Amino acid sequence: MADKTLRLLAAQVNLNGTFNHSCSFKNTNLPLIFVLQVERSSTNTLFTIVTGDEKHSLTVNDADKDKHLVLADFIESIATGRMDTAEPATPRVHAESVGRGQLLDANQQEQLHHLVRRGGSLKLDIGLDEAVSLAVHRTQSRKGITAILVAGDSCPRTQCFTAYGDDQHSLDRLLQSLDHLAASAAPAAPAALAA
Repeated sequence: MADKTLRLLAAQVNLNGTFNHSCSFKNTNLPLIFVLQVERSSTNTLFTIVTGDEKHSLTVNDADKDKHLVLADFIESIATGRMDTAEPATPRVHAESVGRGQLLDANQQEQLHHLVRRGGSLKLDIGLDEAVSLAVHRTQSRKGITAILVAGDSCPRTQCFTAYGDDQHSLDRLLQSLDHLAASAAPAAPAALAA
């Protein structure tokens, strides 16, 4: 993400409002055009990214002094997820990287497959201090899912998105969001940001 966009995000995370953006990324050929909606409360900030027919949400605790970097990673993950590879963006946070294969065991992967096919809720232990809660709703108007992921209770990190497409695409997007949530909520992340 360009330095100019990072400077804009650093200012916008402290405001309430709606902002239009167009960003280019090194690992994508097309720019991401999106609307950023910022809703601040007394303890956290809700960021909503609207791009095309997709809507993604991220809640960041106000105690996190580098909210714009967390938001930039989230936006980069969205941009990368729109490509065929559906691989998450390289995290800007220098936390220990957790590969998708190491994040979930075979039983947990099967639970996610079932969740995408049927909808419902699930708690997963992926090695963080607290379990990750997931809720998946099957969309009715078009084939796809709306998902909410929450890591932690005392200082929760939240992601919400809607993905349209077949079950494999929905599962890939869910895994991508889970990877990003794990990276942003990992205990090493705050220490890396402070360094």
